[in-house]
Amino acid sequence: MLYITILMQLHLSAAMDWSVSYSPTTICAIEGHSVDFSCSFDYPNTRTLKISKWFKPETHQKPDGSQQGIFVYHSSAEEINKRYQNRTVYANQNKNCSLKLHNVSESDIGRYFFRLETSRGGKFTGSVGINLNVAVLPFRVTVNTENVNGHIHEGDSVTLTCSTENCTPKQEPLAWFKNQILLPHTTESELRFSSVSYEDFGNYSCGLKNSNRTSTNKTLLDVKYSPKNVEITISPSGEIQEGDSSTLICKSNANPVVKNYTWFRISGTNISYVGCSREYSIRVVSQKDDGQYFCTAKNDIGYQNSTVIALKVKVPGRQHFVLAAVSALLFGIAVTLVLFCLFKRRKQLATEKKPTEQTMSQQ
Repeated sequence: MLYITILMQLHLSAAMDWSVSYSPTTICAIEGHSVDFSCSFDYPNTRTLKISKWFKPETHQKPDGSQQGIFVYHSSAEEINKRYQNRTVYANQNKNCSLKLHNVSESDIGRYFFRLETSRGGKFTGSVGINLNVAVLPFRVTVNTENVNGHIHEGDSVTLTCSTENCTPKQEPLAWFKNQILLPHTTESELRFSSVSYEDFGNYSCGLKNSNRTSTNKTLLDVKYSPKNVEITISPSGEIQEGDSSTLICKSNANPVVKNYTWFRISGTNISYVGCSREYSIRVVSQKDDGQYFCTAKNDIGYQNSTVIALKVKVPGRQHFVLAAVSALLFGIAVTLVLFCLFKRRKQLATEKKPTEQTMSQQ
C-alpha cells in the first residue's frame, strides 16, 4: 500500500512538471493584420527539448488537440504547411512558445495548439489551445433602440454598434464619423445616446483609429422630430412699394418633412388666416397687406410657430402729395419774402424823396 502511494505521488509530481499556458485563449484579429499567440511551457528538468510545434486541427478532426492537423510552425521548417510558410515568427526562447502569425485571413479561423516533444519519448500538448477568429472588413454600423416600432424619436435611448463580420476586435481603438467628420473622444465599439436629439440626425460610420479603413456604407441615424427653427424670409426684402409683388417663405427643419403650413396676419389686435402653403405670395401689394405675419409648420410629430415679421408697404401717392405740399409751402414762403423786400424798398425810397421836395419849395 505504501508503495502504491509513493508511486502515485511520483506520477502526480511528474505530471505537474508538464504544462502549457495560453494567454488569452480567445482572440479576434483584424483581416490583414498580425496576431500574437502568447504561450509558455514547462517540462521535467531531466528531459531535453527536441521538437516544438504549433498545429491546427483540420475540419474533419477533433478540435480538442488530440489530433494533430496542419503544422503552422515546426522546429523542422519543411514540416510547416505551405499556407503558413514565411508567415510565422516563433519566440525560440527558453520555455517561451509565443508565436506571431502575419497577414491573417478568414481561412485562418480555428483553434491552435502548442505541442512539445522531449528526449526519452516525452510528449505533451497544451489543452484548450487558442481560438482565433478573424474580423472581415469592412466595418459596419448597426442601430439599436428599445422603441418597439423601430422609429427613433427625440429623447429615445439609442446605441450605435461598430462591428465586422465574425467578430469585433476589442483591443483595437476605433474611430467614429458623423457625415464623414471625425467625432473626437469616441474609441469604443459602441456609441450611446441616452436621450437622442434632432442634432444627432445624420450618417454614421466607423473604422480603425488612425486608419482610412472605415465602413463603406454609411448608416443613417433617422431621428424623428417636430419642426425646429421655423422662420420667415421675404422676397424682395425691405419695404415694399404698393403695386409691387411680394413672397413670404416659411422655412423649418423637420423629420419627417413638414406637410402643413399655415399663414396668419396680425393687424392691430386682430389675427386672421391668410394662406396654407409653404409660400404666401401677394401678386399686387396694397395698403391692406401692411402688417405683421407669422407661419405655423406642422408634421406628424408636432408643430412650431415662427417669429413674427413685419411687411411694410409704401404708398407712392401719399409720398408725392407730401412732397408737393412741402414744395408749395417753400415757394409761398419765398414769394412772401420777395414781396416783403420790395415793399420795404419802396417805402424807404418814398421817405427819402419827401425831404428833397420840401427843400425845393422853400427856395
